[in-house]
Amino acid sequence: MEKSAPLIEIKDLSRGYRDNPTPLFKNLSLSLETNQFFVLTGKSGTGKSTLVKFITGKLTPPTETIFYNQQDISTFTDDDIQILRKRLGIVFQDYQLLEDLTVRENIIYPLHLYELGEAVIDSKLRQVLQKVNVKHLLETPVKLLSAGEKQRVSLARALIHDPEFIIADEPTGNLDRENTQIVADILIEANKSWNTVFLITHDIHLLNYLKAKHPIKLHLIK
Repeated sequence: MEKSAPLIEIKDLSRGYRDNPTPLFKNLSLSLETNQFFVLTGKSGTGKSTLVKFITGKLTPPTETIFYNQQDISTFTDDDIQILRKRLGIVFQDYQLLEDLTVRENIIYPLHLYELGEAVIDSKLRQVLQKVNVKHLLETPVKLLSAGEKQRVSLARALIHDPEFIIADEPTGNLDRENTQIVADILIEANKSWNTVFLITHDIHLLNYLKAKHPIKLHLIK
């Protein structure tokens, strides 16, 4: 059987800073397959978060280095970038939640991009609450939550529109061991439900926990 094309492919990508002769990464190549749980790791300062900005269109990558469904991201128009982002669910280390809004309002926020009716939004909210245990917090302002609770809300927001793939950028950087395992379990279940997962981390406990519980593809940036 012919192998399908990668969902994301990176070819010989190099990146550095003008005032620093040491590159963040040099000739980086990797491929992320559909339905894969891909883990990118490496010490701080190796360009992992910069790579996320390239993939999501926040930074324009060098020509012919990063491809989404075999299309060169560097050629994407603003409309193309918006279409790509609608297919993504993104989880950040610092949550990037709207602190004065409630948990419910934060979780359903991405659905406003789709102009969905209230009945559809309520249905999607019920579905995501089966995956992420925050139902008891729905009417609580986010600013009153603990770090672990905020990250679960961030995960629910990333999953609510059933994205093609999930990017989790250091999602356990501010969490204790118990909450790290909760986040890992949610990502594992998402992957089992056919969501592709691209996890960026240098959390050794998270890596060991994942390797013990679920098949992952690991790539180290040195």
